[in-house]
Amino acid sequence: MSTYWAGPLHKEGFSIIRLTDEESRASAELIPAIGNNLYRFTCDGVEVLMPPASLSSLWHEPNEVFKYGTPLLSPPNRVRNGRFLFKGREYKLPLNEPPDHHLHGEICSKAWKVVGYGASEKEGAWVTSQFRYADYPEIMGYFPHMLVFTMTYRLKAGRLYMEGGIENKGVEEAPFAFGLHPYFAVPFGDGEEISLRVPAAAEWPVTNQAFVIGTPEESAFSRELLQGADIENYPLLGCSLITMSQDGDRTCRIEMKNQDYTIAYQFDQTFPYVVLFRPDWASAYSLEPYTYVTDAFNLPYEHELTGARGIRAGEQVLFTTGMWIEK
Repeated sequence: MSTYWAGPLHKEGFSIIRLTDEESRASAELIPAIGNNLYRFTCDGVEVLMPPASLSSLWHEPNEVFKYGTPLLSPPNRVRNGRFLFKGREYKLPLNEPPDHHLHGEICSKAWKVVGYGASEKEGAWVTSQFRYADYPEIMGYFPHMLVFTMTYRLKAGRLYMEGGIENKGVEEAPFAFGLHPYFAVPFGDGEEISLRVPAAAEWPVTNQAFVIGTPEESAFSRELLQGADIENYPLLGCSLITMSQDGDRTCRIEMKNQDYTIAYQFDQTFPYVVLFRPDWASAYSLEPYTYVTDAFNLPYEHELTGARGIRAGEQVLFTTGMWIEK
């Protein structure tokens, strides 16, 4: 009998995909109909991600799709007034954070199509889903580019990987911005000592909405992150924007010292930046890898600094992330 299993299940009236790894006592669940959100991951008795109270709340409550599990973001974070310029064209995105801003894009709320799943000792348990802008006329109305997002979640040897690709199947270069927003379940309070390590190179000055207000510099906090910053008192709704080191291991770690386990999260160089965020609606902490800094197309800085870029016709951007528990 295989260690791994992958397949569809019905839960709370929704079709979900579950991946299991019996040897590692690990399982993951995602809901393709709501942004392909990987909303639960448990391993060796630890709840790694903060799930919603119910799948129906994820579906019905305003902005719940942004608040639990692992929302997929394009563009990540806010676009001021929903507007920006790229290659001489003005883009006007819907103001889904009234009255002023566009927030997190729409791929995190719309349905994805499952194109395959399976399980074997060699491949682990996996599922592949796709999202095509061309399937949504309302998106093409303000973002007329035929981008195709393909994501594979793979559970193997107790580690959960995301292997992704974004391809431009159109004929024009498109503005490109992508990010992930995992909410890691962190037991704040009760005297728990919590340490965060990030391979940080510099910190950007930002507002409490993560808008950039200056250029990045090495800071006391970015230096502290290298060794382990205490985050038990990190402010609710507080955020930090960090430029990652481009050298060596790119694994971030949240260590629960009293309970003697660590959440590890690794992402590749496709994501030069990470946003740190503590929500006030759940005992969780987010490490959000981004391809650009918030609202980069509207910033007066060199694109090499901010990550503002395009994806050419026929180009494909690939990335890999992984999360696991260390004890």
